[in-house]
Amino acid sequence: MASPTAQALRVIVPMKPLADAKSRLWAEVPTKRRESVILLMLDRVVRAAVEVLGPDACHVVGGDAQVRVVAEAAGAAWREDPADSLNASLWSAMRSAYREGCTATMFLPGDLPLVTAADVRSVDRASEAHTRPAGVAAQRDGGTNALLLPAVAAFPPELGLDSFARHRAAAERISTTLAQVEAPGLAFDLDTEADLAWAMDHVDGFAANMEDWQQRLTRRFPA
Repeated sequence: MASPTAQALRVIVPMKPLADAKSRLWAEVPTKRRESVILLMLDRVVRAAVEVLGPDACHVVGGDAQVRVVAEAAGAAWREDPADSLNASLWSAMRSAYREGCTATMFLPGDLPLVTAADVRSVDRASEAHTRPAGVAAQRDGGTNALLLPAVAAFPPELGLDSFARHRAAAERISTTLAQVEAPGLAFDLDTEADLAWAMDHVDGFAANMEDWQQRLTRRFPA
């Protein structure tokens, strides 16, 4: 069920082409398996956002034909990457959303194997009807695994190592406070082979879903 602020909020999920995504997994994980993991997680992220906010509120930015097919099948809109870096692309997509009438944007990465609709909803609620920034810190490196910015308190994102602290400081510079949300499904992002092994052992249905996605990918995009 959509929240009362659903039409005002746009979730933005930046993506790379599959050939460039998760390069840290290249050495140990076969290409089709790596790509299936990426698409599985993207599907989960988009469906969590769509469950809360409706299909028109989630935009996947960048990627390739495979990414577009999965994004649109899960209920998202897809847009070409407007810039040449993650932060520039995200900031451009955010500003487009504000120009189109959205009162807030929410960045979500596409690599959250534990994401749920409840997590997305908790970040939305923490913004207090889109009057203050809210976000979730990455448990591993102090990065940012969700960032909701109202149009009235927006600033350019600075994603990367320790970025949550930078976003908190940016909010303070415009005389507001970044609400830190405890959302377990958003705190863990899958980056390494060890993360993948953990997800296969501990995330319900992940291993089976990964095999299913690998078969789908092979059928739809054969080598």
